[in-house]
Amino acid sequence: MSTEAPIADWVTIPDLYRDPFPIYERLRAEGGVHWVPSVNRYLVTSYAAVHETELDQEVFSADEEGSLQIRAMGHSMLRRDDPEHYIERKAWQPALRPGAVQRVWKAKFQRNAERYLEELIAKGPGADLVWDFAAPFAAESLRELIGLHNATQQDLQRWSQTMIDATGNYADDPEVWALGKQSFDEVDVALDEMLTWHAANPNESLLSQLLQIPDYRMPLERIRANVKMTIGGGLNEPRDALGVAAWGLLSHPEQRAAVEADPTLWNAAFDETIRWVAPIGLYSRQVKRDTELAGVRLPAGARLGICILSANRDERVWEDPDRFDVRREVKPHLAFGKGVHVCLGAWAARAEVAEVALPLLFSSLEGLALTDEDPAEIGGWVFRGMTKLPVTWTGRRTGATGSPAAQAAPAPRIAIVGSGPSGCFSAQALRRTFPASPIEVFDELPTPYGLVRYGVAADHQGTKAVARQFDRLFSAEDVRFRGNVRLGADVTLRELEDAYDIVVLATGLHADAPLTVPGAEPGSQLSRVRGAGEVTRFLNGYPDAAEPEPLGERVVIVGHGNVAMDLARIIARDAAGFAGSDIDDAAHRRFTERVQTIHLLGRSGAPEAKFDPVMVRELAGLPGVAHRVHGAGELPSDGRDARVDAVRELTRSEVVDPRVTIEWWFGATPLAITGVDAVTAVEVRCADGDERLPADDVITAIGFTGEADASRELQPGAHPDGRIAAGLYTAGWLRRGPRGTIPDQRTDARELAQKIVADLQSGAVTTTAPGLPPLATEIGFEGWRRIDLRERLTAAPGRERTKLATRAAQLEAAADATLELPPLPDDAVGANGDGFSPGIGTTVLFGTESGGAELVAEELRRLFSDDADVEVRDLGETSVGDLDAERLHLLVCSTYGDGEVPTAARPFLAELGAEQPDLAGLRFAVFGMGDRSYDRTYSRGSELIAEALRACGAAQVGEYGRHDAGGPIPAAEAAREWVTGVFAALPSPELPSPARG
Repeated sequence: MSTEAPIADWVTIPDLYRDPFPIYERLRAEGGVHWVPSVNRYLVTSYAAVHETELDQEVFSADEEGSLQIRAMGHSMLRRDDPEHYIERKAWQPALRPGAVQRVWKAKFQRNAERYLEELIAKGPGADLVWDFAAPFAAESLRELIGLHNATQQDLQRWSQTMIDATGNYADDPEVWALGKQSFDEVDVALDEMLTWHAANPNESLLSQLLQIPDYRMPLERIRANVKMTIGGGLNEPRDALGVAAWGLLSHPEQRAAVEADPTLWNAAFDETIRWVAPIGLYSRQVKRDTELAGVRLPAGARLGICILSANRDERVWEDPDRFDVRREVKPHLAFGKGVHVCLGAWAARAEVAEVALPLLFSSLEGLALTDEDPAEIGGWVFRGMTKLPVTWTGRRTGATGSPAAQAAPAPRIAIVGSGPSGCFSAQALRRTFPASPIEVFDELPTPYGLVRYGVAADHQGTKAVARQFDRLFSAEDVRFRGNVRLGADVTLRELEDAYDIVVLATGLHADAPLTVPGAEPGSQLSRVRGAGEVTRFLNGYPDAAEPEPLGERVVIVGHGNVAMDLARIIARDAAGFAGSDIDDAAHRRFTERVQTIHLLGRSGAPEAKFDPVMVRELAGLPGVAHRVHGAGELPSDGRDARVDAVRELTRSEVVDPRVTIEWWFGATPLAITGVDAVTAVEVRCADGDERLPADDVITAIGFTGEADASRELQPGAHPDGRIAAGLYTAGWLRRGPRGTIPDQRTDARELAQKIVADLQSGAVTTTAPGLPPLATEIGFEGWRRIDLRERLTAAPGRERTKLATRAAQLEAAADATLELPPLPDDAVGANGDGFSPGIGTTVLFGTESGGAELVAEELRRLFSDDADVEVRDLGETSVGDLDAERLHLLVCSTYGDGEVPTAARPFLAELGAEQPDLAGLRFAVFGMGDRSYDRTYSRGSELIAEALRACGAAQVGEYGRHDAGGPIPAAEAAREWVTGVFAALPSPELPSPARG
């Protein structure tokens, strides 16, 4: 039930300016939406409520009547809604696109940072880091980017500050308005002169690019307003982010040490800074019709203050949100906004601060520190930043290519137990951190890669392609694979600890979590109740896995996660659907040929289900498979929930005479598994009453568990920070418990490397261990390559490999010297200096809103060799007729707002739907870019285009790649791994015959 907004008449503007955080903490605790008389508007302070205002510009409009920003700067795009906002945003975008920032502006930022660092040094210790470095650097960089060559950086500083003061003039101070009006007029005079000059002198500046747009000319008054808006936000945001970041690092020595030890953390430091203290602390919105927000009634016309400073410290989102922590678990902050008004200058600000100024500053000044006798000061609430930041230093560093911490890092001897994704990603991260360290990766099997080889479904070869980068890891100097070594039998944990400075346990979890209902409990006499792990290992050719009794006609799978989706797909798919996979056709046929019905049971409703919507759509597309949905309730078609959309498509299944029928049960809780000796039925409690589902087999897919390590009583998840003791660490599921995907392991590996750096620097770990001598039974990397070659040479037609299904067969192949190993392939993307040559014409299509997908597309192009037939095209400039079935199309697409296709790409999508062209023979792969804070529509924009292409007969290849904009992994890095998998999913070239004799 909604209520009237509580009145916070105790809030004053001076208190907000001095320190808004205690005020915001109280407001959040009291609900998150309040009427605040002192600012004459409702303040929205909780993360959830702020986030909600970004999702619907029809209700929460940026075009506020009587806006202070409009009065101070003119009616810019920030105070407009679509479609007017989009038209202006698109015109403003070319110079600010990420590709332009990297190609053109980053070098200029570097030059400016070096110039103003020299000026700071010349002023000597005691100089102010904000006003003697950050402010002139940001102002000069912005002056050049805009193209205001007739102004000085001092002019831009003055204009920016006075107009920003006017924008935040909630106290209605006449002197503030007067100074703002003076700057307003001065900008117009300077701008009019420069527009004439840029018209005659085309260049790469914002103003010049604006004048070169074909078929569009922005009205002069709008150019003026948008330039003033750019001068405001484009100067104060990088200036204040740089100042606060320096203050945060200088006042948190341990954080500074972590970043200096690992320069890849500069971006994390930047994001943590603008989460901790958002430079733009508040912006306005206006409610266009009566509505409700966080349980509070808001009347039409209500003016809102959207408090980013508060939302970014919401304790319901972040643990200890007031703490500055560059290693904080990454969650999407709101400092750059969300939705349609996401900051256009975000790429430039990130490059200025994280890629240029901060690394230069901290690598150049020895002994950089705050001055105790002249403390730093910070202020503001509409805009917040350092008002004073005096610093001192003891000298200057020269000739250093990295931080002292990185240069002085010791070279520990490292053992990693487990060669699955978590073990291999840990080895990669530790090799980057300690390039001189010998690293040895042990595995109980003769074959490496664990979950990738034996857990990922056989028909998802794109996911398995991550093994290619692991192959390159083990071909590197000082990184050894030591297979067929059992921990506890061939070597003890104590022996490893004695032989290595660092031991990382990455052995994963193997046992299926038990289903705690009658008939499924351990010791039950009912046969044909099996765990997903047991079935998956058998279907993936795990060595010496016992062949289970074949499935009957009716199978119940308990669980709605991705493992359950994999099982249902593998069981229901016909032989033709396994082209290019490594499935054992005979074993698969024996195990599944009798199945007619699969029941998929999930406790949650469709919106809360744990599956990836793409997995559901893959199931929906299986030929000869019908789908029936129970208990899903109403499935709205508003496009706001990707899971709901996927389930709704299942309800439209119209398969005549299906081979297999999948019955989907939502809100269904198993009560008991019944039978005498074997399963005969599963009793289920549903929302509409209890059901009895006849069944011949039950497969539980509800997660995994593990036994404690006997020597250490190491319980999975008992050390979530990854540190058991100095020198002994955990990784992967052994660290966190059974959650997280393969890409998540890469993130964890980076965190682990920094913990190890900290232990070495503190002296808790020494570097004196001798290593473990060779063991008679171990299999090295060459042995694995012989196993790999044998499996590929014996593959059936249309299959990737035939796995050797026993340890004995693997050991025999590993020792077979007649298997002549070819050179390691250099066909991985960017694996050599000449780049990647795919042997097929490739078109990279990008659909973007803020430029991220364009940057990824350009990065992908650079991975290919110069002579490769690769082109990059904007979906906004592509028609269906441009698609060539002879070429492979790599679709890199962002999601706009809450689940929408990027605006520029909508005509392409509409054309696909209207014309329904025959695209049979066209192959495409998809890399979706999204933001997990929009949990239900994450990457939905790319999915919509992919669905439209498939509906026209095009074939999707490889795995569905994804990138989370709020995560720590750079988009280009994730795209590189994705495209490696895409090309791995294409038909392989012929392998050489084995040498004999």
